[in-house]
Amino acid sequence: MLLGNDLLGGAPLGSLPGAAAEPVVVGGPNAIVWASRVIVSGVNWSSRITGEVTVDAEEGAARVAQFALCLPAGPVLPLEWRRREVTIDYIDNLGESRLFTGRIVDPVWNRTDRTLTCTCSDQLQEEVEALPIDEVDDLTDGLWSEDVFEPVEGRSHWDYAQERMSTRTASLDCDAYGAPRVTSWYAKSSPDFVFGDGATIYDTVVVGFSEDKRETNRVLIEGDYRFSRLRQLNKPYHWQHPETEGMGGEGGFCAWFLDSTELPTVDMILDAVTDSGQQLLSGATWYRTLPSGIWCDPPVGWNNNFNDQLLGFSLVAARRWAQPVTEKYTLDVRADASIAAAGELVQRDSVAIDIESELAERWEATAFGVNTAAPAVGGSSNGIPRPGYQGSATPGRPADDGVSGHTDVRDEARRQAGLRVLLHQAVATIIGDHRGTTANWDAPAGWVHGIDLSHTARVDDQGVRAQGKVQRLQWRLDHGGGGALCSVTVALMRGGGDVSDPLTPPAFSVEPQPEPPPPDPIADNLPTQIGGRGEVYDDELDGFSGSWSVGDGVSEGFPRRFQLTADEVPAEQRDELVVPIEGVYRVAIPNDLLELS
Repeated sequence: MLLGNDLLGGAPLGSLPGAAAEPVVVGGPNAIVWASRVIVSGVNWSSRITGEVTVDAEEGAARVAQFALCLPAGPVLPLEWRRREVTIDYIDNLGESRLFTGRIVDPVWNRTDRTLTCTCSDQLQEEVEALPIDEVDDLTDGLWSEDVFEPVEGRSHWDYAQERMSTRTASLDCDAYGAPRVTSWYAKSSPDFVFGDGATIYDTVVVGFSEDKRETNRVLIEGDYRFSRLRQLNKPYHWQHPETEGMGGEGGFCAWFLDSTELPTVDMILDAVTDSGQQLLSGATWYRTLPSGIWCDPPVGWNNNFNDQLLGFSLVAARRWAQPVTEKYTLDVRADASIAAAGELVQRDSVAIDIESELAERWEATAFGVNTAAPAVGGSSNGIPRPGYQGSATPGRPADDGVSGHTDVRDEARRQAGLRVLLHQAVATIIGDHRGTTANWDAPAGWVHGIDLSHTARVDDQGVRAQGKVQRLQWRLDHGGGGALCSVTVALMRGGGDVSDPLTPPAFSVEPQPEPPPPDPIADNLPTQIGGRGEVYDDELDGFSGSWSVGDGVSEGFPRRFQLTADEVPAEQRDELVVPIEGVYRVAIPNDLLELS
């Protein structure tokens, strides 16, 4: 056919007749010739692959893959393919990369076209479930508390691993070879992969923005830590008969003997201590009357048939009680920059820690002091020391006196563990909610050999500049269409702030020990009332009551007794004590690179 004087098709349009055109060379060094390698239970089935091979790897989830095999003639039992080991590799003239290691979990047979579609998983959950607890601890490196979570024994190791991971700003998943690992949520300062101009498939770069209503920026933690404060109150008691005129030994005895009275006995004193709700501590001193003999000046004869009558004594008695204490923690974990920009979105959490103690349960009921003395020669049947008994609480061991003051029955490791778990969970919640913005793009699979979820990627193409930690990877190897693509998704932290406080629980409450009262024998001397010479009896008065040996013959004597009254325990030392403790923890959230043009 002629167009003008030229033969149509005989030369390129617009060229001069007879001139040879230079051809456009397609391909070159950037050309990629690729293939996939699919191994099932050690057998290479690559030549039987039909359609598309897909692999999907995402943070915190099992890696999944799918492919279809065109099986040769012969019988097929799909269930026999279940649980078979699978590896998938991407291979091209630039290199090769392992994309998947796992097992077939769902084989589906299509008898029409004789294809077996295999859905595979790296079985992350099963891999972790099979690990011993100590290996789960090493793998996750997270925190755990028996007061926040359920006991470990008899429970799923996968659930246990998830509990530990809830305190990490990181994800647990498997690498391309099926090995469990933990990857941080934070992007590196320098990217592992850079997608510059022309490195992404046209019109595939997409930015997805997080919803503000999902971005928790404040977590309020309420914690109750309950324990027992074991208290002991020691009180000294001193009594000396006023007729001794303050003298001891023979002098005091002779002064009393000039005008004698009834006297208390050691048993009366011990009974008075017990009746007051107290227990006798070791170290008591007894001022007994002199034994039979000739005493005083002028000399007088004295016949003493009792060796436990007292002209005085000094002792220390004590009482014990347990006070419940509750430390109420209010911990505020907050991202101030996010709050200022978008307002508060609050989440709440709580923990209750009860420290149980056998010591606290028996603190008030268990005898102590010298009242714990075992029966012995010279001792009473109930263990209370009697005249002549000088033994200790247990032979060869000091008496259990204790000290005046208090002791807190704490478990600091449990307190630290419970509060630290909640603090780290709060930070993980805030950080996790502020990485909901994502950037996604497609690139030729041959250009991303070795890319993994542990990497940081940067894109600067098609009007988007962004850098973040890889959150998801999706490979699509299309044997029918010839395309081999990898879809890359990075998570972008957005929040701001430049101060992050250490996640250290506040210090526990401390009550100072009481100062011991200075000894004052005169002020502490118990009263004495002697009747039979017209005196008035006061039945409520502590101390000794008795009668004169020789009365006026008219007045009645007083009952012979010894009485002690223990100091009343203040309500603030017996009733439950609630101690408020507060703490504020600031969280800074990096602003990963994100610019749109």
